[in-house]
Amino acid sequence: MRAAKFALFVLLAVSCARRSDLPRLFPVPDAKFVDDTGKPLALASLKGNVVVYDFIFTSCTGVCPIMSNNMKQVVAKVAKDAPVRFVSISVDPQRDTPKLLSDYALRFRNDARWTFLTGDRTEIVRAAVQGFKLAAGDPTPGGEALLHSSKFAVADKEGMIRAYFDASNGEAIDQVANAVAELAEE
Repeated sequence: MRAAKFALFVLLAVSCARRSDLPRLFPVPDAKFVDDTGKPLALASLKGNVVVYDFIFTSCTGVCPIMSNNMKQVVAKVAKDAPVRFVSISVDPQRDTPKLLSDYALRFRNDARWTFLTGDRTEIVRAAVQGFKLAAGDPTPGGEALLHSSKFAVADKEGMIRAYFDASNGEAIDQVANAVAELAEE
């Protein structure tokens, strides 16, 4: 009888858990990078947190500063105790050393949960294109110095990408913050 009551309690608890309507799109790739302090970081180690990702580079004079400023505003909207991380991955590892990323972070980072990553260029492009399903690659004629997406990718605590937002659009700030809050409740 006790086991039956316990089973009923567990069933009710599971059925009452909030589940987001956001689709489960793709798993975050199991890529390994180096953070702005020089320490290795595997994306898989971020499971257990909702994570907002973007791809930038520090010498970008186009969309990257806008994206970083918008990420800064998203970070400010997320409760400090929420299980959330923010990750900016450089698509220019030849120039973006951990030291240079650390200097860049001084201009934008407003929370210790925001990490800047660099690493092997081939691994970065592979993670962006094959894992995140975002653009990355060599320069395009008349375009940015390096090809990269201007999207935020939001992953749930299980490491599944659940949504993409235009990181260059100020309207996305509230949309990303809302999606993060929703996924943090799962």
